[in-house]
Amino acid sequence: MTATPGLQPTPQFFVPKGPLFPILCPETRVFVRDLRDLRLLPYLCRPMKHSKAGKYPFPSPNCSGEWRSYRRILLAGTLFTLLFALLSRGFYHPDEHFQILEYAHLKLFGAETTDYLPWEYHAMMRPGLQPFIAWLLGRGLLVAGYYSPFALVSLLQLLSAAFSVVALFALFRAVYDELGTACRRRWFLYVGFFLCFEVYLHVHFTAEMATGNLLVLLAARTLRLRHSTPPSGFRAGMLLGLLAGLTFAVRYQAGFALAGYGLWLLCYHRRGRLFAGMVPGVLLALAAGVLADRWFYGEWTVVPYNYLRENILNSHMDEFGVSPWWFYFTESLREGGYLFGALMLAATGWFFIRHPKNPVTWMLVPFLFVHFLLGHKEVRFFFPALFFAPYLLLSFAQAVPQRLFAGRGWRWAVGVAAFANLCGCVYVIGTGRENTAFYRMIHAYCDGKGEVVALDCTGDWNLYSYLQLVKKRGMVDARFYMPRNFRLQHTDSPEQLERQARELAASGRQVVILSADPDFAEHTTLAVRKMEWNPYPGWVRRWFNFNGWTRFPVRNKNAYEVCAAPAPAAAP
Repeated sequence: MTATPGLQPTPQFFVPKGPLFPILCPETRVFVRDLRDLRLLPYLCRPMKHSKAGKYPFPSPNCSGEWRSYRRILLAGTLFTLLFALLSRGFYHPDEHFQILEYAHLKLFGAETTDYLPWEYHAMMRPGLQPFIAWLLGRGLLVAGYYSPFALVSLLQLLSAAFSVVALFALFRAVYDELGTACRRRWFLYVGFFLCFEVYLHVHFTAEMATGNLLVLLAARTLRLRHSTPPSGFRAGMLLGLLAGLTFAVRYQAGFALAGYGLWLLCYHRRGRLFAGMVPGVLLALAAGVLADRWFYGEWTVVPYNYLRENILNSHMDEFGVSPWWFYFTESLREGGYLFGALMLAATGWFFIRHPKNPVTWMLVPFLFVHFLLGHKEVRFFFPALFFAPYLLLSFAQAVPQRLFAGRGWRWAVGVAAFANLCGCVYVIGTGRENTAFYRMIHAYCDGKGEVVALDCTGDWNLYSYLQLVKKRGMVDARFYMPRNFRLQHTDSPEQLERQARELAASGRQVVILSADPDFAEHTTLAVRKMEWNPYPGWVRRWFNFNGWTRFPVRNKNAYEVCAAPAPAAAP
């Protein structure tokens, strides 16, 4: 038998007839105990290029049955994440909408003016890479004839969900041996795929979420290369550089994590060919970011410098509020739940202490520390670190006495936690749908009509507009969800609103009033009809509307159709 140059020949196996005896593959030290396991031999018996990471998913599985259990969890987790992406609506923070979707809508359909956009657009301080991706998918839907804002959002969330699944699987592969036991590996997948907070992060197309996935991929690839033989070379470095550059191009605050990562490479992974490969990888990613910014703003500009100038040097970030340094401790407990929040804080601190040479530690410590020092603080700034939650929690579980995980008490605790987690998933899906339900109602109303003019009072928040108080004061509109025949006009007072409504209605125009007042019909002299809408199904409102709780989402989000003025009577 001839061998391929540079590779050892694949071992030949003799399978006796009758009862099978354990067969040992000398290359991978894998026992084949079943006929079904023979399917793994073409993959498992090839020479391993890397001693720890290897070329194949799991370097040293003990049996195919263990892998089949992981495969079932992976399949269930992937389907659950994709389903969550289809059902999840709304957004955690307005930036998720106004810094990506509105920008993509502007490039898709244009606008007479950009005054309705947030002040960050005029300061040219937001990266254009994610708006470009949203624009690209929107163009595809337009060409296919299936465009709608709801379809585009679903597509973006499916894309984010798929990306998160890939990143989580990559991290699982990287820490497979480190986890030690099959039980810990399964729990890693359970936490990563099914924990309410994790799956919520996985499906949202935001800068924080994309940064978290990119950091996970960067860490996973680094962990696999840490003990590789032969040493990682130029191509491996180029991939690391590409991931690092894309991370920075998506969210500039990730530069603190990348600085820590670079220091780790200098201290623990000094390989010349790896560094040589990282340079073109970083430059290629940054060039993609610069071109996306040029496409978006229509001129060459250094967007990271603009961001630094406006938010840090000019302190515009602090206009959104300044919080004390301990904000993240108290707010993590409040928003994440006291039990989960305390557990995550303990797991993170323990990991940093016990694994000081781990690249994840060198990434997260400077990233978290700098955010503690900044005046303006928000929990979402820490979201990229939460993508490492399965790794941190399972590493922390190894330090807990194993006797605590035995007995009925542990099983009852797991059951209660699983039920609470399921309730959390249902709650997250349900609470974000009110915005989508309102927008769908407006779309249904405008379908088949001519131009519909909507009026509101400046400063009266109504899901389509809000008052901007930073740098450039004015109204910011959510045009992404507006029908094409829908035009929003702002008025300065209720008197002006009524006057314009009468004039438009008298000229035969279709007029809609947007108001936060649920009793607007009683407080106006206009002839109006309230447009009914509700995010909950009819059977929920009919049978489970205890104390009228289903009315709360619509109390401050009201739309009124202005009835046409009756025609004057003909003269006798």
